[in-house]
Amino acid sequence: MQKETFEVDVVRWAEIHSLPDTWQPAELRALLEEAEFEEQVDEPDVEDMTLMVLQDLGVQAASDLVLRAVFGTRLGSGVRQNLVSELEEDRPWEQFADVDKQADIFRAVTLLQKAFPNLFGTPDAIALHMSVRPRKADVLRWLKETPDAALLVRLLAGGMHEDAVLRRLYEEDLAGKRFPAARHILWQTRRLNGTDTAAEFEVISSHQWLDPLQHVREWQCTAWPDGDD
Repeated sequence: MQKETFEVDVVRWAEIHSLPDTWQPAELRALLEEAEFEEQVDEPDVEDMTLMVLQDLGVQAASDLVLRAVFGTRLGSGVRQNLVSELEEDRPWEQFADVDKQADIFRAVTLLQKAFPNLFGTPDAIALHMSVRPRKADVLRWLKETPDAALLVRLLAGGMHEDAVLRRLYEEDLAGKRFPAARHILWQTRRLNGTDTAAEFEVISSHQWLDPLQHVREWQCTAWPDGDD
C-alpha cells in the first residue's frame, strides 16, 4: 500500500483520570460475585458497595481480586501476585512490559484508588483530540468509523521528536508493513465529527506515549494503514 501525506492538528490535549465506559454496574456486580458477596444491590449503590467490600478485604486481597476481575485467565497467578505489590507505585501500567495489558492495569488502579485513596495516587492518562486531513481527497476513506490503529499511531508519531519513547521502541514497526502493537498503544479511539476533507478522532493512551505531543499543535507526515505497502 502506498504511503500518503497527511496534515495533523492537535485540537485538544487533556489529562483524564479514568477511562470512559468502564466499571459499569454489570462489571461491578461480577466483581462482587467473585468476592462471594451475595446480597442484592440496587444499581445506584453498586459502586459504593463495591468500594466497601474492597476496603473490608484490605489492599492486598482487594488488588488481587480486581486484577482477577480485569484479566481473568490472561494473567498467570505468579505474575498477578508480583503486580499486586507494584500497583501502588507511580503509573504502574507504564512499567509493565506487555503493552497489551497496560490499559487494563490502568483500569484496575482507577477502581483501587477510589477504595484506597491514601495508598494509590490518582491515575492519569491523556485524551488527545486530533484532526487529520489527507492531501488526496480519496485517501479520506482510510479514516473510516473505526480507523486502523497502525495508521493513527503512525500519524501521532509523525509529530514527535525522534527521541520520543514511541519512536525509539517501535522504530521498525513504524517504518514497516505491520504494526500489531498499535491497537494496544491506543487504549480507546473514538471518531468525532469531521468535514468533507478531514476526519477528527479522540484517542486515549498513557503519558508514556502521548506526552511528546503536549506542546505540538500541527505537523505534516506520511503514513499508511497496517498491511502491505
